[in-house]
Amino acid sequence: MTASTNRAIPLLIALLATIGPLGIDMYLPSIPTMAQSLNSSEGAVQLSLMTFFVGLMLGQLIYGPLSDKFGRKPLIYLGLSIFSLGSIACAMVETVQQLQWIRFVQGLGGSIGMVIAFAIIKDQYKGPAMGKMMSMVLAILGLSPIAAPLIGDGLQHLGSWRTIFIFLAIYAVIVIIAVAKLLPETRSVQQREQFKLSKTFNHYATIMSDRHFIVYALTLCIAQAGFFAYIAGSASVFISEYHLSSTQFSLLFAVNAIGLVAAAIFNPKLHEKFGAQKTYKIINTLFFIVITLLLICLFMGLNSLFIICIGLFIVVALLGFIMPTGSQLALMHQHQHTGTASALLGSMQFGFGAIITTITGAYAIYGGLGLITIMFICAAVSTVLCLFAFPKNTAE
Repeated sequence: MTASTNRAIPLLIALLATIGPLGIDMYLPSIPTMAQSLNSSEGAVQLSLMTFFVGLMLGQLIYGPLSDKFGRKPLIYLGLSIFSLGSIACAMVETVQQLQWIRFVQGLGGSIGMVIAFAIIKDQYKGPAMGKMMSMVLAILGLSPIAAPLIGDGLQHLGSWRTIFIFLAIYAVIVIIAVAKLLPETRSVQQREQFKLSKTFNHYATIMSDRHFIVYALTLCIAQAGFFAYIAGSASVFISEYHLSSTQFSLLFAVNAIGLVAAAIFNPKLHEKFGAQKTYKIINTLFFIVITLLLICLFMGLNSLFIICIGLFIVVALLGFIMPTGSQLALMHQHQHTGTASALLGSMQFGFGAIITTITGAYAIYGGLGLITIMFICAAVSTVLCLFAFPKNTAE
């Protein structure tokens, strides 16, 4: 392997990892415009985010085992080709129903990015180098929701909302070409021959029967569902109800994303002071308190733009603590099947995301009150679980 190839691998991993997040965040400012263009409701367009999540959910379970059996690069070519073709098809739709179905196909292809990115890191790096690469990829993923809506809004103004999907198709093709020229196959022939696909599904069953995993994973998925509700519903609330422009919404979304990234960076310090489990309980309880206060304000008619902006900024920042901590707790007992458990957890997260975006779309007509109510329910259930169902005396 040449020195130039070694230098290219981190960049390729980063490009792969951002495929899914770009597919989620880039078109958010365009949801109201898309609804008008397709003669549909904003809630119906939001359902296309649900179908994308379903594709991501299924892909998480499929691509990991297949790449272990057949190699990383063939699955990258397959997944990104599906994503690119799906993106082109999204740019050509004439009805919202077509958009919803094709977004599922696009999500199925786009899920290859994060699965293979982390698999390549595990193949290629060991010890501190692996930790460094994981941190780099997570940092880039944190930047994606900051940059993606702004890029999407700019593309919409250059052309139309269809231009966003053309961009995604071109981006995927560029990544395919870069992978073909610069990325070596990181899964050895011997490893591929020894891997048995049938055992993977046995591993899934074993992990699902682990009480530690299930309790932590369910609590995380329900709390994170509140974040997915925010992603699905915030554009309609701020653009249609509060009359922000798509550019203003994109900037607001970016500010909230900065709060989320800052929280994730500060999160390890809380772990050092309180431990992961206690940190999770404290932050999830604060999440419930803040969203409850925000809901009370809306019921009392205190629904100014300032109040909802401040409230959601705090909530999103708190979720920046919750999501990495919850993932750590869910995976910390999975020593033998960490990769499989990670894929299963990711699939569960996007599965709950699909459910909650369906609900958010159905209640889009209720505006900010509907969105905050859904987030409140997620916060309440996850808080009850973490306070009363978490295992005691967990080693961290």
